[in-house]
This record gives sequence, C-alpha cells and structure tokens, in this order.
Amino acid sequence: MLHTIIVHDPVIFKLIKEQTEAKKVPLLNLPYEVFSQGNIRIIGGYSAPVSEVLTSVNGEFNPDTVFFLSESYPVSDEKLPGDIVLPNVFFPYDTEIETTEDINSLLGKSETVQNGNSSSVNSHLSNPVFLEHYPVQGDYNFESFGLSVGGIHVSGIWNEKIEDFRIRLRVVYENDTFDSNLFHFLETAQKLSIIEKVYPVAYIATEDKVIDAKNLWSIIGFIIGSIDPDLIAADEETETGDDEEEWVDGNEKS
Repeated sequence: MLHTIIVHDPVIFKLIKEQTEAKKVPLLNLPYEVFSQGNIRIIGGYSAPVSEVLTSVNGEFNPDTVFFLSESYPVSDEKLPGDIVLPNVFFPYDTEIETTEDINSLLGKSETVQNGNSSSVNSHLSNPVFLEHYPVQGDYNFESFGLSVGGIHVSGIWNEKIEDFRIRLRVVYENDTFDSNLFHFLETAQKLSIIEKVYPVAYIATEDKVIDAKNLWSIIGFIIGSIDPDLIAADEETETGDDEEEWVDGNEKS
C-alpha cells in the first residue's frame, strides 16, 4: 500500500522530514515537495490551495490513503493544546452566525447531526460531510496516544473580532475543532471519488512545534499501522546514503 501525508504547516513539514530522515523525491512541475519514508510520501512546501494539491497527489501517486494535517482551534472545552483529533462530521462555516444579535436564536441544532441526518437541523447546518471510517459517530479517546477519534469539525475563517465567537460556534455546531481547510479537502475528495481514502487530521498546536511534529508522526504511524500491518519501515530498507532516490514517473526505480 502507498500512503501519503499532506502537511500544511511549513515548520511541521520541515520537522517531520528531519525526524524521519525522509528522502527527497525529485519530481518536476509539481506545486509541492515530496519526500519518501518507506511506502509513505510526505508532501508539503506548497502555497497552492489544498484542493489543487489533493487533485495533483491523487493523479500523480494514486495512493491508498491520504492524510491531511491541519492546525486547528479548540472549540470544545475538552480539547486542549497538543490534542490530535480525527473528526468524522464536517461543516462549512456560515458567517451569518456572526451578525445574529440574539445568541439564543442560534439554537435549534438537532441530535440528528450526530446520527448522520441533517434534515431537521437549523439552516446554518448545511452540506455536512460524514466520514464512515469509524463505525460509531461518538468520541473515542486513546489517551496513551494523545488521540481522539470522532467528533464534529467546522472549517472557515476564525473571527477574532467577535468576543463570543467560540461560544457561537459551540451553540450552532457543537463542534470540537475549527480550521480553514479540512472541509475543502473533503469536498475535493468527494469530487475525485476518493472519500474512502482520506483521513483529515485536526491537531491543536502547542507552543513547541518540535513536540507537535513528534506527536503527529507518532499518531500517523499508529493509524497507518492499523490500516496496513505489513507496512515496510524505513529501517528495513537498504540505506543508500544519498539525499535523493532514483525515481521514474513517480515510482522508485527497481
């Protein structure tokens, strides 16, 4: 199996490359950089929209899995710096909630959101994306790994000018995390018909990005290992001693 990891944050990308000693893949005319670690491709160093990056990655590598790591804000009180979340319900942010004077009028969210049925929820909860990777829509914590599986995520632009912005999000969406890219990543995956391959990862940053990078790589390794138990580790491969490997059309030269 071939696994790909798209890393949005340039510092996290650099740190993961360093700690894994990944080898650069010299592919041309791509809007991102690619590094190889066993049968994992680490992708970053891009300024293009994530939709463009995902489309290119899918066409170039046809991977079995695509992870996308996105720094996120904690919305739920249960989410703290250092937490890593694999949400399974995603909404686009509706800016209308910013202009509603009476916060109580935002109420109306139904439990049907948790059950995958948005027919009776309020107008702000439109066009959700539900992942079916996880059998139950609840939260499952793997505290020893620092991982939380399941939950609601919203993507948009965080408005720091609104004092009660976080409260409004919680009232309308009851979400755990918030970022600017994960929903668009999933929308693109739907258009490409690869929704079953993608794993959006919301991580809440700490003040130490070195620790964040180590935690993320540990979690991703754990998840990939559960998907692909026959994963070929980098230390089982023959050491080349070079910074670059030989590649032909995106595949390692035999």
